[in-house]
Amino acid sequence: MNTRSTKTVLTIISLLFFTSFVHAHNRSQSFSDWTITKDKIAVIFTAKSREITRLKDNYKASLDSIYLDHLTKTVKVTQGNINCPSTVPATSLPSHSGTLRIGLEFRCDPQLDNINIYVNSFFQVATSHVHYANIKIDGVQSYQHLFTSQQPQHSVNASSTTQPNGLSTLTQYVVLGIEHIFGGIDHIAFLIALLLLLRQLRELAWMVAGFTVGHSLTLGMATLGWIIPDLLVTEAAIGFTIAAVAAENVAITTGRYQQIALVSAIGLLLIMLIKLIWGAGLAPTSIFGLTLFTLAYLWKSPNTKDSQRLKLLIIIAFGLIHGFGFAGALTDTGLSNTAVVWALIGFNLGIEIGQIFIIATVWVVLQWLLIKQYVQSVRLIVDILSALLCALGLYWFIVRSYAII
Repeated sequence: MNTRSTKTVLTIISLLFFTSFVHAHNRSQSFSDWTITKDKIAVIFTAKSREITRLKDNYKASLDSIYLDHLTKTVKVTQGNINCPSTVPATSLPSHSGTLRIGLEFRCDPQLDNINIYVNSFFQVATSHVHYANIKIDGVQSYQHLFTSQQPQHSVNASSTTQPNGLSTLTQYVVLGIEHIFGGIDHIAFLIALLLLLRQLRELAWMVAGFTVGHSLTLGMATLGWIIPDLLVTEAAIGFTIAAVAAENVAITTGRYQQIALVSAIGLLLIMLIKLIWGAGLAPTSIFGLTLFTLAYLWKSPNTKDSQRLKLLIIIAFGLIHGFGFAGALTDTGLSNTAVVWALIGFNLGIEIGQIFIIATVWVVLQWLLIKQYVQSVRLIVDILSALLCALGLYWFIVRSYAII
């Protein structure tokens, strides 16, 4: 390997080590659903449990009480310079596993129309935090507003009857989908792991098609409420998909399929044993299912037509898992029934735009390096990157399985 090749490898490795210190969905975010009527303003705030751990300075307090106290201090509604008082105490509401929901209620003067909403939640601990608010005014179709540390205030005209059309909703969620895919380091890591051993555009096209079919199916079913996935299991499984694909890349270059499959299966069985003895982690049935999947996935030869068909099916299956992860970001925004179809189409389209841009960029860079012969030892680079991605996937799998972050 020449000097330029060595520099290339070291640069890529440095970038990957940098990203390993970043959480998978590195954009800190939370959500709220506002219902504004003449009588009252009701709002439900939603955030992931690991997001609320950023606020935890008292380790004896529960996450519910921490989140409730934080919202009480950082959320207010005013008319002019007058605060709208809370009509009932902030309340913890039932929520899906891995998330917390808090209900607040305010009362403003019904004779006045202009209402100012201030959301300063999480900005002190994460300046890049974004808050997605779904606002519905007295029966009018809801619309989205984004709160940031630079723009923590939003003015609402309570007497407005203007309803956003389908196109505006579509555009809004296209942007949200693009932001989500670029903010999801785990999804990007998965795509890079898939790209490492592709050599032909035909393989690339099949990969994109398979992943798109998979995540579109589960994104649609979860968003429409046909399936309610477990958030913790889904996010742990996303980490597993990265580790599995990266492990397969190493197996292909080394030829040690059975050895890698056995080591992976033994590791998963040890995790299941921890669950059985100490009760921590994913359900034993989930771990056992991943163990069987790992053996079926890695215990094979890459040079048969059957294995190529299997690879496409595996990519679709991985897409199904990632689709549940995409759905979590979409459903948390508090979709109204009238907006759900446009939001689903727009969000999925945004994900595809971001995904295609990422894949095309990485593919062009890899091909350019090969054509210019800046990279001579392809196997070495694939092995190094695959090992790092496998470690990163395992890290996410473990910390999410045990709800560490």
